[in-house]
Amino acid sequence: MKKIILLALAALVMVGCDYTPTEYTTRDGKRVVLIDSCEYIKYSNGYGAHYSHKGNCRFCKERRQKELEELVIKLK
Repeated sequence: MKKIILLALAALVMVGCDYTPTEYTTRDGKRVVLIDSCEYIKYSNGYGAHYSHKGNCRFCKERRQKELEELVIKLK
């Protein structure tokens, strides 16, 4: 019985590891990749692909706005 439970647990852990980032190109030709619900700019300098977090990531902006609203409610 323990083996079955361990196998089921291992199967659940492996299913959660399937991840494929979404990539799109902006109007100005920049390649943007969505990784872990954040936007990253993808660029290459001859040594491989590199990623840099966008300063205006829309997901981070939404999270910051929500945190700010919660803070204002706590301060009232």
